[in-house]
Amino acid sequence: MTTIAELVSSAGGLLHKHDLVASGANDRHLTVAVRSRTVSRPRRGWYSTWAPEDPRYIAVAVGGRLTGASALHQLGAWSWSRPPVTVSVPETASRLRRRRGVRVVWDALEISGRGSTWSVDPRDALARAVVETRSLEDAVILVDWARRAGIVEGDDDAAEVLSRKRADAAGLVAWSDSGAESILESAAGTRLRQAGHHVLRQVPIPGTPKIIDMVVDGIVGLETDGRRHHETRFDKDRLKDADIARDGRIPFRAGTVMLRDLWEATAAAIRALIRTAGGPRPVVGVGNSSLPRVLGPRGRRAWRLAPPRRRTGQELPTMAG
Repeated sequence: MTTIAELVSSAGGLLHKHDLVASGANDRHLTVAVRSRTVSRPRRGWYSTWAPEDPRYIAVAVGGRLTGASALHQLGAWSWSRPPVTVSVPETASRLRRRRGVRVVWDALEISGRGSTWSVDPRDALARAVVETRSLEDAVILVDWARRAGIVEGDDDAAEVLSRKRADAAGLVAWSDSGAESILESAAGTRLRQAGHHVLRQVPIPGTPKIIDMVVDGIVGLETDGRRHHETRFDKDRLKDADIARDGRIPFRAGTVMLRDLWEATAAAIRALIRTAGGPRPVVGVGNSSLPRVLGPRGRRAWRLAPPRRRTGQELPTMAG
């Protein structure tokens, strides 16, 4: 006989009483399951196999669903740290069970019709998440991930989703790149562009099937090495460096610590390699004049974007005197 816990687990960890009754459960079965602690009730009528500290469980217990970065995190979104729990409830919601440290936001009823039992639609979550990040970099990381995960497809679709909360957020389309394959690539690309460098992602090495993570100012072939994917690839990575050098570029590898914790030293090394090769010195705002300018904070926003300029695409940095 299928147990209550098995029914709930097969549904993803959360199921309403009427679905359990439809599967043959009765009140006695439900009472026994709760008392045996194989399931618990985050809220009246709902049964779950999630741990009480699970953000999904917390959202249901409050009376809503996850939204923003906390919803995307459950789907595997890239982030440097676990985001705080944000719960979406319909604008007509009442009888909420507030929790310390949990933010509740009231959303339009149309959002209530999309998504799952524990989360708003990922596109709605993305629209909120990007305007609530602490920095432009964090916002771009989420957009790069959403492109790779297929949550948004193409620039026009991405712009429509990103502008749902704030119109200027559509400018993140210019800053993001569908070629980013990890949080390391995303963050490094954004930081380099903000510093005035020209960045191209996923650049083929002629005569080989290999792809460079990104090329900086046409000179440095930058490879971002996350330990999980590269710790068993030492020889292959060195051979790739040789291919990059034969193609006329300077290979440079940066790992997680170099990108996350030692960025200033890493960026200085990249600049030195470019100078050594006789390349141009980047000037902030010159080499990337097509990118929407980043503005300062206002109200609850930690960052804003100016209206986009007319040009499209990045130019190579110009020589600075």
